[in-house]
Amino acid sequence: MAETFRLKIISPIGIFLDEDVERMVVRGTEGEFAILYDHTPLTTTVAVGTFIILNGKEKRTGTLLGGLATINPKETIILTDAAEWPHEIDLERAKQAKERALKRLQDEKFDSARAQAALERAIARINAKEQ
Repeated sequence: MAETFRLKIISPIGIFLDEDVERMVVRGTEGEFAILYDHTPLTTTVAVGTFIILNGKEKRTGTLLGGLATINPKETIILTDAAEWPHEIDLERAKQAKERALKRLQDEKFDSARAQAALERAIARINAKEQ
């Protein structure tokens, strides 16, 4: 069995996850990266997207809607705006949100940055649900 580190994911509504894991793959603003036991200390931003937790042959996915990660050799803490497991996601609602965001990106009356953020959240939810 591989070495584990403590992973804590905290959102404004509380602790989403607090357990020992072997590996986590998360999306940062510069692309995806993996976190393992004895990782070099690092503080970085977390982008909107899916994450993967691996323990042996067990694989779990979910979404993080942005945030900040503090990574140390034996513990990683992620503070996020929101985190979700696939079973918590309403796929039809996410698809509707994606369509609304795409329409708003075409309309000059809407704030394009806000519409782009909504589109990224919807895509992350759809990807997590469909994996």
